[in-house]
Amino acid sequence: MGGQATRIEFDDSNRNASMSVWYRLAYVPGGTRLRVFDHYARTTQPADPAMIRSERIAWWTANEILGNSHPSFASDELPAWAHIHTGIDTGPSAGLMFSLAYLDALTPGALVGNLRVAGTGMVGLDGLVGPVKQIEVKVAAAMLARPDVIFTPKPPQSLEHVTVIDTHTTRHPSAGYTTGQWLNVAGFEQAGRSAAAHPATVAIVVVYDLRQALAWLCGRTSNATICELARTSANLPIGRY
Repeated sequence: MGGQATRIEFDDSNRNASMSVWYRLAYVPGGTRLRVFDHYARTTQPADPAMIRSERIAWWTANEILGNSHPSFASDELPAWAHIHTGIDTGPSAGLMFSLAYLDALTPGALVGNLRVAGTGMVGLDGLVGPVKQIEVKVAAAMLARPDVIFTPKPPQSLEHVTVIDTHTTRHPSAGYTTGQWLNVAGFEQAGRSAAAHPATVAIVVVYDLRQALAWLCGRTSNATICELARTSANLPIGRY
């Protein structure tokens, strides 16, 4: 089993130049190497349907968080610039990283500055981060990309120090809880602030929802834009689509 970390790039190179660094992770059946791609050729063949759907879900979710006016998901189409270079890669596991990259592309400046962020996890229209396969090899590939943080939907067994924040994992908050309280976004933000005190250490953070990743990145960077996104998304109800 091989693995790769691939930097997310759009067809519009001008947007790529102004963004932070986001790596999606993949495993390679039958492969034998761990590889890092900082540039992927523009996709010329029809992309994998699961990959296309993952892009569309991420695009929809990013625009929902930003409050942008856009059609229903069934009719929402990606603008030409927003197609991601995916080559012949398959599967939906890049959804979390696609969502973060779209939020970066749709807001001014580099969303998390010089931070290098890698991760894996499906994403749903409600922000849920779903399970993926072969986390061990994906994390091994991510480490070669010199990341500051790696997001995963479950702890890799090969590493001793993994950040697991106490949170509910069921989708619907009990009475009296806000979405942010149910997901313990405050705990993720605090974990990000704690990580900022140790910038030379790669943080491995388990997230179950896009909102938690945003909260952690807010704490880690104190960037006003991503902190506002974290606050906005924490107030959005779960499962409203």
